[in-house]
Amino acid sequence: MATLAMFKGILIRMKPERNTKHHRAHIHVWYQGMEATFDIVTRKKMRGEFPKDQTFHVQSFIADHEAELLANWESINSESGTFFKITP
Repeated sequence: MATLAMFKGILIRMKPERNTKHHRAHIHVWYQGMEATFDIVTRKKMRGEFPKDQTFHVQSFIADHEAELLANWESINSESGTFFKITP
């Protein structure tokens, strides 16, 4: 799983889904042992438990970096499987 960014103790990661048909571009986030998944386009939490304040920070990060996240989604799921870091 590729680590794209880290800020305020929140880890933003993405994993390749090349061999499966995934329905939505999403990120995986961790904070103090908690994990959740967020849709990149809607910014909504898809699954998991996450604190309210950290959810706000993740949704703000997605809003500020949506184009970079979607570019990473396309790239990491391509044949090359490459990704790039995002500066929060």
